[in-house]
Amino acid sequence: MDVLQLEPGRLLTFLLVLTRVSGVFFLAPIFGSRNIPTQVKVGLALMTSLVVLPFIPSNIDPGMHMIDFALLLAKELTVGALIGFSATLIFMGFLLAGQIIDIQMGFGMVNVIDPLSSISVSIMGQFKNLLAILVFLAINGHHFLFTALAKSFDVVPLTMFEFSPAITSHFVGMVANMFVIGLKIGGPAIGVLLITDLALGIIARTVPQMNVFIVAMPLKITVGFIAIISMLSLLLIYMSQIFGQMPEQMIRSIK
Repeated sequence: MDVLQLEPGRLLTFLLVLTRVSGVFFLAPIFGSRNIPTQVKVGLALMTSLVVLPFIPSNIDPGMHMIDFALLLAKELTVGALIGFSATLIFMGFLLAGQIIDIQMGFGMVNVIDPLSSISVSIMGQFKNLLAILVFLAINGHHFLFTALAKSFDVVPLTMFEFSPAITSHFVGMVANMFVIGLKIGGPAIGVLLITDLALGIIARTVPQMNVFIVAMPLKITVGFIAIISMLSLLLIYMSQIFGQMPEQMIRSIK
C-alpha cells in the first residue's frame, strides 16, 4: 500500500499532513477540549493523516534544506490552526450571547467552569454552548471540519504559501461576525429583559414606596427563562444554519 511506503519523500509529506491535521484537532471545538486525552487527539490525528495521505500526490524533496522544511511545518501548523480557530469563533458567539443575558438576568456574578475551554463562563453561556455542541453533533457538524480539512489541501498545497494582506480584514470580519452571532442568539431575551428593566424603572419612579430591587431579581430571572424557552425552537434552527456555513467560512480563512 502506498500509505505504508516509508520512502523519504513520502515520509516528509506525511509529516506535513500530520502537522496540519494536528493544528485542526488541537484548536477545533469539541476535538480541542481538554477533557479529551492528548493520546486520543494524537491517535485521531494520525489516523486522519493516514486516510488523507493517499490523496496528496506531491512528494517532498528529501534533499530539502532543514530550515525550508521547518518553515513548511510552521506553515502547515498555521493553516490547521486557522481552520480550528475559525470554527471555535462560532462557539464563542454562543458564549457571548449567554454572558450578555446573564448580566441582564442578574447571574453576572455566578460563573461555572466550561469543561471544553476550562475557563470561567456564565450559566446561560454554558447552557447555550452545550446546546450548540448538541446541535453541532446532531447535524454531523464534525463532518464539516473533515470536509474543510480535506479541501484545504487543494486550496493551500503543501509546498505553496502566500501571505495575503486581506487576511487581516478577514479575521476582523470573523471577530465582528462572532458579536453578530451573539446578538442574534441572545437578541430576543436581551430585548425582553430590556423592556422589563424599563418597566421596573417606571414603577420605581411612580411608586417610590415599593422596593423594586427585591421584586426585580426574581421577576427578571423568570422573564429571562420564559424568553429563552419560548425562542428555543427558533434558536435550534438558527444554530443549524450557522453551522451549515462553517465549511465555507473555514475555507475562506485559509484562501
